[in-house]
Amino acid sequence: MLPNAVLASTERLAVAAVRCAWSQWSSIGALTHRGPQVDDEIVDVEALLLGSLGLAKREPRLRTLATDWTLENSGLLSIARIRALLEGPFAGTDANVTELAYRVSTEGRDARWRALIPGGKEHSAAVRPAKPHIGKAMPPRWRGARTLLLQLRRGLGVGVKPDLIAILLGLRSAWVDVSTLADLSRYSIAGVRRAADDMADAGLIETTHGHSRAYRAAVDAWQTLLRNLESPIWRRRADGFAFVLQWQRYLHERRASHDSELSLAVSFGARMTEFWRLWLEAGVTQQPVSDDPANAWASRDVAIESLKRWFEDRANYGDEYDANAS
Repeated sequence: MLPNAVLASTERLAVAAVRCAWSQWSSIGALTHRGPQVDDEIVDVEALLLGSLGLAKREPRLRTLATDWTLENSGLLSIARIRALLEGPFAGTDANVTELAYRVSTEGRDARWRALIPGGKEHSAAVRPAKPHIGKAMPPRWRGARTLLLQLRRGLGVGVKPDLIAILLGLRSAWVDVSTLADLSRYSIAGVRRAADDMADAGLIETTHGHSRAYRAAVDAWQTLLRNLESPIWRRRADGFAFVLQWQRYLHERRASHDSELSLAVSFGARMTEFWRLWLEAGVTQQPVSDDPANAWASRDVAIESLKRWFEDRANYGDEYDANAS
């Protein structure tokens, strides 16, 4: 039996992640209980999809939202990014897309999704609802920052260039190097450099030139074109959802053990190190420690509270998510 303190703080973090996912689906066209609130965060739809599929064991309605929205809007998702995320931060989590990929490739007739089915083969058994199902999604309306990534993909096609523009706009005119752009987008460094250089040459973004060049997108210039764009922001939601899923998976595997708070605190700290950029964005500048082995988890609980607030930040849930709704 795992310590209650560890389970309690993990549950609070999971609830925050679920509520964040729920709010973001509402923002891009999923039909939830209430309409989306005003928000300036760019929705990273691949991170949202994988996070929702992984969190569906705790909140099954997220799978319904993710499935319905993807069936309606599959052409706006990047297969390359999904694969990169599955091979990267979501590796070893419960974010399995096989069933969804089968449905999208058959019911949605989007052949690209066959690449996400193991072996590229269709399942022998159909994975369809047992009874007629009313879809809970529609095409996204362009609602400023929230749908910026999808809007750029609609206009420019799905690929590295619209994604880099969205990320650069979300970093609010900051200069960003190629390595950071590759980390945030999950495209290759070579692909990111080529795409960024092309766009800089075309005048769509700015560059510092030189060997160690960086790039930025002027938000005010793009606001002239996209008049509903205000102050977009890009968050490391892929890392956030992946961290929660990885930690939940670890605790599930250790559920029959008698691990102490100290040993679990050490394991949690090791995972913090793997996701150090996420924790830095969440405001945790150094790994919390405790000199008291009997109170080792308390320092981790402080860090978890910071990540919980990071999930809640800008989500503006209102009453649109009801954890007790059927």
